[in-house]
Amino acid sequence: MEIAIIGASGFTGGELIRLLAGHSEGGDVVCATSRKLAGTAVASTHPHLRGGFTDLEYTNPDLGDMDVDVAFLAVPHTAAMQYAGALMERGGIRTIDLSADYRLPRDIYEKVYGVEHTDYHTVPYGLPELHRKDIPGALFVANPGCFPTGATLAAAPLAKRAHTIIYDSKSGVTGAGVSPSVTNMYTSVGDNFTAYKLTAHRHVAEMRQEMAFLGSSASVHFTPHLLPVNRGILTTAHILLDDPVTQEEVDASMRGGITAVSTLCVSRDHPLPVSGGQQLL
Repeated sequence: MEIAIIGASGFTGGELIRLLAGHSEGGDVVCATSRKLAGTAVASTHPHLRGGFTDLEYTNPDLGDMDVDVAFLAVPHTAAMQYAGALMERGGIRTIDLSADYRLPRDIYEKVYGVEHTDYHTVPYGLPELHRKDIPGALFVANPGCFPTGATLAAAPLAKRAHTIIYDSKSGVTGAGVSPSVTNMYTSVGDNFTAYKLTAHRHVAEMRQEMAFLGSSASVHFTPHLLPVNRGILTTAHILLDDPVTQEEVDASMRGGITAVSTLCVSRDHPLPVSGGQQLL
């Protein structure tokens, strides 16, 4: 299949090109867009793609002229809605939106992100471990957020038995995106470790949405922290259950359920360390 990446100059676009280049099912990235960098080599802004990953140059085509099988929207939140409608109108281009613009119901999105959604559509939430049946036939899919992916998969096997779920996540700096800011500059991050957006991170809405989808009435709480490393997330999910469980029951639930890169603690009153049942994704 031929693939376009809209907004390819950021960290997400560069990593997506790398992943697609090594995908076992093939796929050819034929279009990488950037308004500011049109005409320059993609590898000039993504040095890790030098040496054969891609010889593409950035372009800035009209979406109506784009002739591809699949398009990825790698543009910032609130910008994706400006492109989604045109891609849907084209028909036949399967689109995966990597922003948050289509992950939540319209009213919740507008409350969480503080902007009016000008082109809302109900589309599948692209977490295949939980929504696999909704994704294959869809022409437009909303890719889940980074924190909600690991957190949701860690808690899913025990979600229905929980009354409280507390996510404690540590993230690398690239999660903040490619645009420089005081928050992600070296003098702020180096040799430091900080919590941020306490009780108010936008991703908690997705976490609560997915627990409700799983039939869980658990109260969900989330605190992110910024680590002085480039990339990656480590989430510790403290899952407090309605009834006591044995270590064997927990192990069986995790083996038969969904695993993720996470440290999982389970208890009714006190954390009980859980060993095993982890999988590197």
